Amino acid sequence: MKRTHSICFLTIVLLVLNSYGNYIFSNTYYVDRNHSQASNSNPGTINLPWLTIQHAAETIVAGDTVYIRNGIYNENVFTVRNGNISAGYIVFSAYPNEVPVIDGTSVVSSNNGFTISNGFIKVIGIEIRNWDTGIWMEHAEFIEISDCEVHECTYGIGASYGTHDFTLNNVVIHHFDLYGFDATPGGGLDCYNGTFNDCISHTGRDPGQNVDGFALGHGTQHNFVFNRCETYNVYDGFDISSESTTLNECSAHDCWNGGYKLWQKNIKLINCIGYNSVTSNVELDWDNEPGGSTLINCTFYDSQTFNVWVENSDDTLRMYNCILAGGDNIGLAFEMADISNYHGDYNLFHNDNPDRAITVAYTDEFSLQQIQNGDWTSYSNQDIHSIVAFNDTDIFFNPSNNDLHLFETSAAVNNGTSSSAPSIDFDGNPRPSGQGYDIGVYEYQFPNDIGENSFKSNKTKFVLYQNHPNPFNPKTIAQYHIPEFSFVTLKVFDVLGNVITTLVNEEKPNGIHSTEFNAGQLPSGIYLYQLHTPSFTQTKKMILLK
Repeated sequence: MKRTHSICFLTIVLLVLNSYGNYIFSNTYYVDRNHSQASNSNPGTINLPWLTIQHAAETIVAGDTVYIRNGIYNENVFTVRNGNISAGYIVFSAYPNEVPVIDGTSVVSSNNGFTISNGFIKVIGIEIRNWDTGIWMEHAEFIEISDCEVHECTYGIGASYGTHDFTLNNVVIHHFDLYGFDATPGGGLDCYNGTFNDCISHTGRDPGQNVDGFALGHGTQHNFVFNRCETYNVYDGFDISSESTTLNECSAHDCWNGGYKLWQKNIKLINCIGYNSVTSNVELDWDNEPGGSTLINCTFYDSQTFNVWVENSDDTLRMYNCILAGGDNIGLAFEMADISNYHGDYNLFHNDNPDRAITVAYTDEFSLQQIQNGDWTSYSNQDIHSIVAFNDTDIFFNPSNNDLHLFETSAAVNNGTSSSAPSIDFDGNPRPSGQGYDIGVYEYQFPNDIGENSFKSNKTKFVLYQNHPNPFNPKTIAQYHIPEFSFVTLKVFDVLGNVITTLVNEEKPNGIHSTEFNAGQLPSGIYLYQLHTPSFTQTKKMILLK
């Protein structure tokens, strides 16, 4: 009798009653092409796994998960059915701590590595390489792609034909020919509601092509968000042609043309950084319809032609708490004579060519000295509280190495406005960190990254501080404070959760401690570092740029 009751109870546990009154079975399956007994006629257990991922795609149903073991899978994969809100997602996931590879080498049946044409699908931890298109989404909805790497493809990840409500988390796309990510209309349907968290798109393979890092194609696409994303070594970094799109704490640098190319209305760049782009760090591009972009607490440095370029006077530029510095030619350029749609204040202007800090129609030009004297404010009725710097070394910690953190005597410190300022800076430090709000992406941190006031307020707390410099190449300093004698571990992880190295693994007295991390043997990308004690754990992000 007791055994019968146990079986009945287990059955009840396995049947989950959802809000619609349906009972749901969730199953877990396995694919392992390297297993000696792998076969698609197997039941798909860990001991008798399936041979191919596509067989799993044709078998699993809503709520099911298939774990894919290590191996090179020379097959294209396409979804055949939907998950749903009641039963759950259909999940394709790498087996924990393993990275299966979907490789297009010698595959002739399809040009796409992974095609998603259904709803409620998750793809986690898979490497996809050597395809025309790594991942293609069409007529898809409620999609999550996490911890994946896509590379050696003509196109990285594409979305079209009305794909909507999708999220990319910790996705790295690199070595592509035409785009890293692209969302574009298809069949009269627009894409919308896309979110990108901690994604990187870099390195176009053909400098002769108009290669985009992240592109949102023309049309009425709308409502995209980029959080902490990065692009570099491409033609255009963020090519944004969708309205109501926000970029938070993003980075575009070393682009062959432009870092941020903004076409549509209601586009916001908040805590964003851009540097070393050939034509412009920011371009308000004209698409024959009025648009509008807002730049808040951004830093743009060292463009060869324009730092910020407004092509048409019908487009509106709002710019507050921003630094424009290091431009080789023009800092802020208005292509046309009308500047009535420019609204800005609490900005810091610097330019390597001090006579062309701001130009209007290439005829009315304002030097740094004229901006400081108030001539630009009299001309524009804007930038009443804006300031200038005559040397970039008076602003940034180490501009020659693109370390654009501020130091204590920087003119940007305490000279910003609190209005619309984000609550944190690019590194995740609180705003304000000092007596006032700073201009640019970074809030100044006191010596050793820990201000005296910050230390006093945290002397009874465990604290993991942001590494400095960040981004870094190849060395950075991680600091932490412990209020009591503790056994401390400080580890560095990759975005898949694999331990890269252990920096600290010993007992430490109370106080502030520092340790150096040398990433000389690691590829560029996002890494995590975690402080752990018996009573405290905290994790922060660091960015290695080579």
